[in-house]
Amino acid sequence: MVEETIKTIKETENEAEEIVRKADAECTGILEEASAKAKEIKEQAEADAKAKAEDSLKAAKESGEKSTMEALADVEKEIASLREAALAKEEETVSAVIAELV
Repeated sequence: MVEETIKTIKETENEAEEIVRKADAECTGILEEASAKAKEIKEQAEADAKAKAEDSLKAAKESGEKSTMEALADVEKEIASLREAALAKEEETVSAVIAELV
């Protein structure tokens, strides 16, 4: 009877060890899977952030180019206005010089 009890205890210990080994293997598998998913999530977040930053940079460049073009158009208008004023003054000056000479 003692031998049977010892045999049962050993079998139970072996079963327990097997359960522990299976649990350990399952735990390792779960951790590896979680690590892989975390890596995927991180890579996707980085890709999304990079795309968003590129979009923001593109929008900023477009806005800057638009502002530059508007400023250039304003400067060109101002130059044309100054030329017209200079031409008008030139005609007045030439007329005044001619009037003085006559």
